[in-house]
Amino acid sequence: MKKLAVFDLDGTLHHTELALAPAIAKATAEITGKPEPQYETINSLYGEPLEMFCKALVGTDERTVCSRFEKLVQKHQKVTLPVYGELYSGVTEMLQELQSMDFDLAVLSNAHMQYLDLVTETLRIRSLFVELAGRTGEASKTARLAELSRGYDFTVMIGDRYHDIQAGLENSLPVIACSYGYGSAQEHQGAVCIDSAEQIVPLIKKMLSEIPG
Repeated sequence: MKKLAVFDLDGTLHHTELALAPAIAKATAEITGKPEPQYETINSLYGEPLEMFCKALVGTDERTVCSRFEKLVQKHQKVTLPVYGELYSGVTEMLQELQSMDFDLAVLSNAHMQYLDLVTETLRIRSLFVELAGRTGEASKTARLAELSRGYDFTVMIGDRYHDIQAGLENSLPVIACSYGYGSAQEHQGAVCIDSAEQIVPLIKKMLSEIPG
């Protein structure tokens, strides 16, 4: 049986606010000339495309402004990520155990590829994944998950925001919702909820044991 576990990154594997919130806050202040936004405001946006961050924090999603915003965030996170960046407790061990169970592992995110590469390389988990699927063009998470899961006998989607839950359910896949991330309980309807990364492997084993035949 070919098996695939697809993970969102921020709020699922990466404890994002520790390193990214300071970088986003600094970038926002540099563009607006105003005090840095509250981290709570920034944290509520994780999982959204860059343009949503820019519109909510800077006040516009105009392309040139968003491009400048993105470059400033990248500049600051290259400093903050090596110092403050962390995975959630148990994430590396969980990924390694799934790999030992002959799972292919993938990341599916609304972030751009440069960010996915930076985070996974800095936090030393890049080699565990067969694919990083960032946001390209206008393809939805649902469409990109359908492409990722093609050719697999069993695929499970793991994430914390409504985009992740929706993508899994719309592809008729089992979905695990990470309540320790940034999504609300309302966003997790239709998924099986967990409180820590350590619960992922036992839950997936249970899902596999319930497959008929």
